Amino acid sequence: MNSSNDWVLATEQAGHQRHFNSTELPMSFGGRAEDDVRLEGIDSSVQIGMLDDVFFVQPGKHSTNVRVAGELLQGSRRVHDGDVIALDTARLECRASGGRLTVAISAQITAGDTAPPDLADLALGTSRSADNEFTVTPVSLRDALSEAASQGKFRVSRAAAVTAAAFVLLAVLGWFAFTAKSVALIVEPYTETLRLPETLFKVRMGDRFLLRAGSHRVQAELDGYYPLDLMVEVGQSPDQSIQLPMTRLPGLITLITDPEVQADVLVDGAAIGVTPLVDVEIVPGRHQIEFVAARFLPELRELDVEGGHEQQSLSVSLTPNWAPVTLNSMPAGADVFVDGELAATTPARLELEAGERQLEVRLRGHNAWSGQVLVVADEAQALPDISLSLADGRVEVVSEPGEAIVNVNGEYRGRTPLPLRLTPGRRHVITLSKPGYQDATQELSVEADSGRQLAVELTPELGEVQIRSTPAAAEIWVNDRQVGTTPQTLQLMTVNQRIEIRRSGFAVETREITPRPGFPQTLDFALEALDQLSGSGYPRVIRTSSNQELRLIPAGRFTMGSSRREQGRRSNELLRDVEISRAFYLGTHEVTNADFREFMSDHDSGDFGNLTLNEDDQPVVRVTWDEVAQYLNWLSIRDALQPVYEQRSNSWAPVRPLRNGYRLPTEAEWAWAARAAGQETPLIFPWGQELPPPDRSGNYADLAADQVLPTTLATYNDGYPVAAAVGSFAPNAMGIYDLGGNVAEWILDFYDVGVPAVSEETLVDPLGPEMGSFHMVRGSSWRSYLQTDLRLAYRNYATDLREDLGFRLARNLE
Repeated sequence: MNSSNDWVLATEQAGHQRHFNSTELPMSFGGRAEDDVRLEGIDSSVQIGMLDDVFFVQPGKHSTNVRVAGELLQGSRRVHDGDVIALDTARLECRASGGRLTVAISAQITAGDTAPPDLADLALGTSRSADNEFTVTPVSLRDALSEAASQGKFRVSRAAAVTAAAFVLLAVLGWFAFTAKSVALIVEPYTETLRLPETLFKVRMGDRFLLRAGSHRVQAELDGYYPLDLMVEVGQSPDQSIQLPMTRLPGLITLITDPEVQADVLVDGAAIGVTPLVDVEIVPGRHQIEFVAARFLPELRELDVEGGHEQQSLSVSLTPNWAPVTLNSMPAGADVFVDGELAATTPARLELEAGERQLEVRLRGHNAWSGQVLVVADEAQALPDISLSLADGRVEVVSEPGEAIVNVNGEYRGRTPLPLRLTPGRRHVITLSKPGYQDATQELSVEADSGRQLAVELTPELGEVQIRSTPAAAEIWVNDRQVGTTPQTLQLMTVNQRIEIRRSGFAVETREITPRPGFPQTLDFALEALDQLSGSGYPRVIRTSSNQELRLIPAGRFTMGSSRREQGRRSNELLRDVEISRAFYLGTHEVTNADFREFMSDHDSGDFGNLTLNEDDQPVVRVTWDEVAQYLNWLSIRDALQPVYEQRSNSWAPVRPLRNGYRLPTEAEWAWAARAAGQETPLIFPWGQELPPPDRSGNYADLAADQVLPTTLATYNDGYPVAAAVGSFAPNAMGIYDLGGNVAEWILDFYDVGVPAVSEETLVDPLGPEMGSFHMVRGSSWRSYLQTDLRLAYRNYATDLREDLGFRLARNLE
């Protein structure tokens, strides 16, 4: 307790005050012996701590019904000025100001935190009834009007009336002359039919008009042009000109072809119809007119259209895009196919479209002939006579097992099942071969246009393999099929065999062997016992389907947090004995932009100070904790693992106990891998025990960043002003990169202010609070330069994305 001016938290209870400084936080309030502030008759407790001049409150270990400002407290949350913490029958009123918090404690509160105030008297015009209902009485106002009832009779002479009218007319004319604008309405081309039908006050002087400012309707007509009818706007300028262009009517064009065929017509690339076209309307000007007809070359012409409904015509001669081709076969009467379509019977004269055409000639009982011919437009040609040979015999070769290689007369023809076409009237040697089987050879001949099947059963080649294991009685699996237990001698085919030995409690051992006939072989397996503490027997490295590497981290015991004597320590770094009871896997590198974009293709990590953070090999940043949880679930499902996170209300949280899918590391796992695992003495900094960091020991706020950051380390230069590619610096003792520097990392736990040890009890595999408003963040980043931030014990929290905050993968042993 401290009564000097360095206190940050004070309590007021029964007229007495106590003061506490930041090193004594967090403080516990409750009715148990271990609580810092005792509240008689209270079963529950709360923890109040401070971080970065912000006070937090969270439920104590045995709390059941704690409310803040009337809401149930389920995790850590900020303490605001005026908050009331209801703790059973006690009430803690919080006053926060200037980085200090005063907690006024009162007891025996049996109702809610506050009671609704009595209604104040209403304003004028309201009244209270006997049953406390209010009646609003409307007030009716009526203007008092005075009526003047004087009547007078006036007589006006005719001369006076005329004089008055003249004065009015002169006044109107003067008003018009004074306010009218001189406007030139210039119609292109010129027409004398210009008029303003809806303008009351106008004076025309040649091509100019005196008009009032505002909108006026203008109309004009001219042969060969569309009528002009539009609104013009006259401004405030005393002298104005307004251009009024008239649009010429389209021309009437007739389009025909020679020969007369249906040709598509395109005007400036737009289709307008099929020839013949008569009096089709085309706007005046020069146009490109294209004629496209089947079996003719396209024709392109230019035409100047006069317009004004003047009639014009255009006729074009089309050039054939085909040529006659003659074809004979021996014997005759064969069907001729052009590009797969039946076209004629030999002898034939074909009209073929220009270009490369595929021809095929078929005659029953004969082998088909096929070939290509290059047809030149309007150029006749005769093809050489085609001799058709007798049809081949058809043989379907099948084998047991299938996929045997088939050779005919020493020439490779394919794999079984295989249809063959063989020349009739001669003997053929057919050989089948397959690895692990003896070759099979047969001879046969076929008749023209005949069919048959050749079925061959292949004889396997076997080799002897003896399989033994220590310990014995392990399962033997050959190519994913169980065949017995060790020791055992097997007869296996002489192809590559994958032998797998399995026994409960031992690591699976796998080898490959190719048996040889007549040469017995022996395989001895020494099985390694599985140890979840050390990870013995489990793979040292595993990879995701995205080729992300995770390394095995053995279990162990260590002290998490920091001593009060450690320079730079913060009040939320309480010492806690922790045991990691099982080995686990931790991502070698932080997840990169390329990794994350497999899940969210449009993610952009952006830049900082005009320097990119979005390269594929840079760690992904500007991702929320919920986005990270969804990415980890997606990756788990893709790799056939159980997703760890589930949606609760509008956020995501891990399922307890943790499933075997990918997840974030717990705070204890991260601290163990970063500080203690593989170390004789727990590290203070990622590089060791002392400042400053050695050259290129990690990516921190260095001299390279002095153009983008306000403050940097004075003598250190790692060469990277912002985030570096993952793995740019040496790994730690466990082979893990960037646990200090590059980017800070999201952690699985909800944030807590730190729970002091009540006893000598060791926390085993702690997961942090089950609920909370903030998520834990561990590790320094490329923005870090303070001694406090660079330490591995540094604890922080976040609720939103940051340019220097990313994450890495973790996973259970099994």
